[in-house]
Amino acid sequence: MDEDGERVAVLLDIGEYEQMVAREGDETLDDEEDLDPEEAERRMTQFITRAEELPGPPVAEVGEEVAELMRAAWRDVAAVLGGKPHNKVLAVQLLLSQRARELQPDDREKWRLSAATTLLGGMISAPPRHHGK
Repeated sequence: MDEDGERVAVLLDIGEYEQMVAREGDETLDDEEDLDPEEAERRMTQFITRAEELPGPPVAEVGEEVAELMRAAWRDVAAVLGGKPHNKVLAVQLLLSQRARELQPDDREKWRLSAATTLLGGMISAPPRHHGK
């Protein structure tokens, strides 16, 4: 989707997408279900390879740009949280998680808040690093 919410490309057919969403929403995976991590990796690699044929820069290049943006966001968030008590940081993470869960899946703010929650989770669980990463 573009910034106006208009669909610009579909990489999966609707059936595949709905299956993926249904699997993600099913929090009770059957322990007997045989999940093959190698097959999952192979399918992801195939998907990435096929996406290389789409117009625009290489997937790896775009991925690195996005990763760098997240590194910058990490540094910015770390600066905001600097010196704050651990429980305050955890409370912020929980607050943002609550706000995200209140929103509908088609609300972009839900995904921004979810990303912030993930970023904070890494900051809470990761030991401090002093070389900017």
